Amino acid sequence: MKKNILYIFALLFFHLLFFGQDSIKPTQAFTGKIKQYTRNDFNADPQFWTMCEDNSGTIFFGNNDGVVIFDGEHWQKINLPNNSSVRSLQIGHDNMVYAGGYNEIGTIQKDNNGRYFYKSLMEDLQLENRNIENIWQIHALNNKLLCRSFDELIVITGKTATHIPAANSFIYSNLAGNSYYIQDVNHGILKLDSKGRELTTVFPSTEYNNEEISAILPEAGGKILVTVKSGNVYEGNPETGTMQLLNNVFTNLPKDQIISAIRYSADAIFLGTLSSKILVINNKGEVLKTPAVFQNLQDAVIHQLYKTASNNVWAMQNIGLAFIDFKSPYTYLFNKASVYDALVHNNTYYLATNQGVYYSTQNSGSQALDFKKVPNLHGQAWSVQLLDGDIIAGHDNGLFKIENGQASKIGTVNGFWKATPIKNKKSFYLASQYNGIYLLEKNEGEWILHNKITGFDESSRDIIASDENDTYWICHGYKGVFRIRINPTYERVASVDHFTNKNGLGSSFNVNVTRWKNEVVFTTNTGIYRFNANNNRFEPHAQLNSVLDSSKNTRKLTEYGDKTWFVQDDEAGYFFTNEKHPSLHKDLFLNLKGSFNRGMECIISLNPNKVLFGTTTGLYLYNIESNKNSEGINTIITQISYSKDQELKLLPLSTIEEATLPNQTDILRFEFAAPKMTHGTEVQYSYILENVDKNWSTWQNIAYKEYTHLRPGNYSFKVKSRNTAGLTGTETVYKFTILPKWYQTTLAYALYIIGALLLLFVIIRYISKRMEREHQKSQKEAQRTKKLLELELEQLKLQRDKEEIKRDKMHLEEDVLNKSKELANYTMLLASKKDIFAEITDDLKQLKESVKNEDSRKKILEMFQKLNQHKIGEEYMEVFDVNFEKVHHNFFERLKELNPTLTKRELRLCAFVKMNLTNKEISPLLNISLRGVENARYRVRKKLNVNHEDNFVSYLEAVANEAGDTTD
Repeated sequence: MKKNILYIFALLFFHLLFFGQDSIKPTQAFTGKIKQYTRNDFNADPQFWTMCEDNSGTIFFGNNDGVVIFDGEHWQKINLPNNSSVRSLQIGHDNMVYAGGYNEIGTIQKDNNGRYFYKSLMEDLQLENRNIENIWQIHALNNKLLCRSFDELIVITGKTATHIPAANSFIYSNLAGNSYYIQDVNHGILKLDSKGRELTTVFPSTEYNNEEISAILPEAGGKILVTVKSGNVYEGNPETGTMQLLNNVFTNLPKDQIISAIRYSADAIFLGTLSSKILVINNKGEVLKTPAVFQNLQDAVIHQLYKTASNNVWAMQNIGLAFIDFKSPYTYLFNKASVYDALVHNNTYYLATNQGVYYSTQNSGSQALDFKKVPNLHGQAWSVQLLDGDIIAGHDNGLFKIENGQASKIGTVNGFWKATPIKNKKSFYLASQYNGIYLLEKNEGEWILHNKITGFDESSRDIIASDENDTYWICHGYKGVFRIRINPTYERVASVDHFTNKNGLGSSFNVNVTRWKNEVVFTTNTGIYRFNANNNRFEPHAQLNSVLDSSKNTRKLTEYGDKTWFVQDDEAGYFFTNEKHPSLHKDLFLNLKGSFNRGMECIISLNPNKVLFGTTTGLYLYNIESNKNSEGINTIITQISYSKDQELKLLPLSTIEEATLPNQTDILRFEFAAPKMTHGTEVQYSYILENVDKNWSTWQNIAYKEYTHLRPGNYSFKVKSRNTAGLTGTETVYKFTILPKWYQTTLAYALYIIGALLLLFVIIRYISKRMEREHQKSQKEAQRTKKLLELELEQLKLQRDKEEIKRDKMHLEEDVLNKSKELANYTMLLASKKDIFAEITDDLKQLKESVKNEDSRKKILEMFQKLNQHKIGEEYMEVFDVNFEKVHHNFFERLKELNPTLTKRELRLCAFVKMNLTNKEISPLLNISLRGVENARYRVRKKLNVNHEDNFVSYLEAVANEAGDTTD
């Protein structure tokens, strides 16, 4: 009976802790997370005073710079005409956003391009010349707008403003149901009548000691709850006009001030304070324990609190904004150390960390976990397990039993990872140690650490029992896999099998062992394996590798209920174990990426939808319920801009008519958001531009998309959203057209087609005529070819005749050359004979002188006469000159062209040199000495400008070739 009561109590506790956050009870924990926004985010003054939320989920903040607008992705700042701060914002009955500043009342509107602007109502309400000073609060009641300043209450109906002056000073106002209450200093709390024309006193100032009110909140039965700055909480009854002091929230707390308050739920009220952050009270004014989530606020000053339509809270602070997300899929439970293992037992959390063992007891009246460290157990703890009803911790200093927050050591050996139950041996365990295995036993309530099991000295952190009795698989981070068999008495290891990459594993490193579907499987860097006992090798696990990418490192694989949890390449996720084609669910846990303790990943399932993750940054509690309500969450396009020629322009967001863009747009940019998505959870977007993108883009965090140099045509841009909590936003579509140039229009294309047809017709005609011309040309070509053949034949005949003529000419030239040489030789012979005749004549003259005999003298005289009759004169030279000039006429003419001063003898000398006659042969022909020949040759070379180093014979041959004289 006692056990049943405890069981029911435990169920009740977990139900209160993990379910039903929409109806918070005082005994329930406020779990969530905070996202801070600073000046770097909103680029405005960091002091915020007020805010409101429109129907789309867009948030409007009032601060010292004006109005700051946030759609979940983009910030925009609007200044009032007089640059005053904005102290009041309100959504009116017409869904218009009204803003109040110093001597300013107006609306925040959105133009067709998605840009917000401020429109003043001072002129329409005839308030331009009135000094109304600051509008501190604005409220909407029925069709009226109630604007409070210190001096008066302005009731706006349409374009009519009714002024109700303050008796002293209006310092606070609020709506409670359909009743509007306003505090007038020293006069009490007044109420506006239904017509909005008159204020009547409901609570005299004495009922609340004339204190300055910080909040008036509605209660059941028409009553109100009033908080004042001093910390007093009153309950007021408007029917009796009386108030009852419930409590002072600072009775047991440091003195502070309540600046603002909101009702979060039926029995939970949040108080914003001057220096104590946020306090929580119930309807009796009792202070509840401050939730841990509020302790993470960066600023202690809370100017104002605002509850959103999604039941989350914004805190307006002195140095920025804080969004408190109570709908977050995860809660940060512990952040003091790195968590390696966790255990929840009897409403108590136990954590094994790098700084020791922590624990926290969850009592029924507590709203947060307050972890304490087990004393005298410092340093690295590896595991915390429930064994035989006791909490056993594996620690660097040994095995410890945790009881009542105290640790007692088991045995004397240090360095234990964890303990593993031994099948068929009740109360016996294998204690995995840094250098082997020890036998652990619980005997009559006492834990006994027996001697080390001999025969195996490797670290046994990752160990699991095999299907065979007394057989265990042990994975070593660097050495591969061991299979050990222990003898029945568990005194020694009977055999050890060592497996590496030579036994089927892709790698010997980073191998882990676990059970999946009651089968031993091994996770590695190269996929998941099973052991085939028949061939004593590891084989890839086809089913798991089809689900989990085998190219990634699966470091953790554990099965809880209908889900299989994993950590793969530092990303956590799960899939449904028995699905035929399971898909991976990882997006919800992306914030954990890279934060797991490698090889010691901690995943603890509390129930089908609640799971704990131990990481290097602490302990997280995740809610993975799939029945998230995405209704009403719209994905909206907030702005569309394009640039052309470095000029930026905006497009209208209205989808009634298709937008048109000019041709040759440089950059087209779409900005989008999902304002109703929880601001504290990462939002992702996917988009597609039809006619450009083939598929939807991958989900990404960037809230804009740019396209460059789109071609003319019709386009549809689509975008959708989701967040990591499982919410999905509706898809939105924007259609637009990029106009073509005049030469890209339909008329132009029609003209192009007509022109192309005409061109085709002309081409066909041209080709036909050309074919006809080609035919005629081919006929003419055939005739021409025939004539050419005839001509070639004639040419061949002429060529033969020419060759014969050439041969004849060569013969003639050779004959002429020979004749010239014979003529020269003959001339030389005559010259030689002439010399002989001259010598004989001289000899006869001498003989005549010496002969005395008359007869002899007569005889000699007769000889003279005969010699004179037959003497050789100069006629032979004349004959030589005539014939020589005939042979070398062109040669002589060319030489005269080169130098007209050449004499006849010099021309003749050139001819002799050209004929390769030596100086000795030339001397008698010119009737000069050898020296004279040399001098004559020198003079001719100089006249013809023949260099000394040039060959005179070659030069004269070249001249002869130019003159057409081919004789040599």
